[in-house]
Amino acid sequence: MTQAPIFLGLVALIGLLLQKKEAADVFTGTVKTISGTVILLAGVDLFLAVLLPLMDLLQKKGNFTGVMPDNQAPFGVVMTNFSKEIPIAFVLGFIIHILIVRIIPFKNFKNVYLTAHEMLFLAGFSVAVLAWNFNLKSNSLIIMGSIMTGIIVTVFPAVSRPFTKEMTDDEYTLGHMFIVALVLGTLIGGLFKNSKKSDEVELPGILSSFSDFSVLLSTVMPLIFIALGLIVGSEEIATLSGDMNWIMFLIMQGIKFSGSIMITLFGVRTFLGSIVPAFQGISEKLLPGAVPALDCPVFYPYSPVGAIIGFLGHGIGAILSVIIMVTLKAPVIPLPSAVFIFFEGSIAGVFGDRKGGWKGALLAGVVIGLITHVGVAILAGYQEPILPSGLIFGSADIVVISPIIYLLKLIFGA
Repeated sequence: MTQAPIFLGLVALIGLLLQKKEAADVFTGTVKTISGTVILLAGVDLFLAVLLPLMDLLQKKGNFTGVMPDNQAPFGVVMTNFSKEIPIAFVLGFIIHILIVRIIPFKNFKNVYLTAHEMLFLAGFSVAVLAWNFNLKSNSLIIMGSIMTGIIVTVFPAVSRPFTKEMTDDEYTLGHMFIVALVLGTLIGGLFKNSKKSDEVELPGILSSFSDFSVLLSTVMPLIFIALGLIVGSEEIATLSGDMNWIMFLIMQGIKFSGSIMITLFGVRTFLGSIVPAFQGISEKLLPGAVPALDCPVFYPYSPVGAIIGFLGHGIGAILSVIIMVTLKAPVIPLPSAVFIFFEGSIAGVFGDRKGGWKGALLAGVVIGLITHVGVAILAGYQEPILPSGLIFGSADIVVISPIIYLLKLIFGA
């Protein structure tokens, strides 16, 4: 049970058997779950191999810690230390979520969290934070990590539902760690009621290319790596690049990092293709009438241009965050996160545009970008063990719930 691929394969096997699937479907689903998890972990190994040497040089050169807020990459890091606890907390957290939703009487809480990869990342975040700050281990860590995961995936969609029901006719809501982007996007959009809608604004044709996440990632990450290289200096980078030109080396490292993220995403999608139907089938039997809480891309079609403007605003917010933190000589400097710039910024843009047109979409993206990236100064205090990797669990949602974690740490912490 200490091997995550085998454990998750068993979960898929049991779920598919409970649904009385054909033998071929059970076999295929189980194998895909195991192989997908292996692919995910291989992607993690690759991006750590690319990122860690550069982060080490950066920290030695600048006497500060540079970290990139993310959830997928940090999940891969903590899986190396909690490979038993996280998968179990993931499964038990879903069960706790189902029980809470079934018991609690309020309509806004009647949601089934089906964004399984985000629930997996939240299980990783919960287990790691509890282990680092409360000295929990083994069974107590699994139990508390499961409870924390179950509560978060129940509360977050309940917060989002009042803001999505008009848009979706209350047929589904958002199940993600971008709830703050949705809420603030809506509120900020309300400041610009007379603004022209985003779909009435003509954008340069090249921006449409960035609607493809792989294109965005492979464009932004080399630029970020070059910027880091300029801070470190060509002589130090030459110790890593060998005979290759140091600029070209950084470009290739950025592309490799992007490729490792895409490999990880492929692995996640491969095993979730089998686990999600099992979870969905169980929830439909236990929670008739509940609405699904789904991944953020289902909302992008409501305002495709607003999504693009939002991610541009988030990018501006990320850059401003770096300038602010460097100016303040902060010990922890945020590195722009291409993942959040795209996904979180797009959600902020969609909901900002809905109430406030292109101005609402742009300002919502900027504000969320600032919260997510400046927020690493808040997050670092209870995520110190992961900082040397150059990564940190983030998003505006995690920044907002951080005071609760600090309060609990003050009362119950090790």
